[in-house]
Amino acid sequence: MMKQTCKLVRISAVITLAIFLVFTLAGCSSSSDDINKKVRIVLVGNFIGDENAQKLISELEKKSGDKVYIDQILYTGNTPKSEQEFAFMQKLMVMLAAGEGDIYILDKKLFTNYAQNGAFYSLKSFVSKNKLDKFVDDTCYVKEKDKSTKDLYGLQADQVLLLKKYGFETKNKYIAIYVRSNKFSRAQKVLLALLNSK
Repeated sequence: MMKQTCKLVRISAVITLAIFLVFTLAGCSSSSDDINKKVRIVLVGNFIGDENAQKLISELEKKSGDKVYIDQILYTGNTPKSEQEFAFMQKLMVMLAAGEGDIYILDKKLFTNYAQNGAFYSLKSFVSKNKLDKFVDDTCYVKEKDKSTKDLYGLQADQVLLLKKYGFETKNKYIAIYVRSNKFSRAQKVLLALLNSK
């Protein structure tokens, strides 16, 4: 009985921490309506910090002519070991389930898993129209579970200089546009600005 009580207290603490982090990381300066009007980029990996995130936002807004918001989710690529890492993974799952976020930048394992489950738009015509072949290799093509052929769901982030400039680790990361985004054309414009930035 005592073990069950302790376990429930720990689970409750983790859930409380997750809720706290979701609200804290959503940003105190913008209401959720303001955030939802912007093209949301979700960086899943290392933190770049608020100052660098603001600089990245400012540069992308100038280049794209659109409003941008950045979410940062700490992810090491391993099974979460701390309550904080667990809370961030919960935040990622909550965002995807709620249809939040427009552009996701995440590692190969997460990218492949979500692409197989139909989480991302095909970028084939976007890439061919904008001559972005240098961001594509075979690993960017994934076969959805209910389809017979592979499609292009992501772009490699390795050569995205703007992300590197502000401290985001791009090695083995992929950029994708979330299939539940209601800002697909705006997200493409922001993504193009991100890819073409020096």
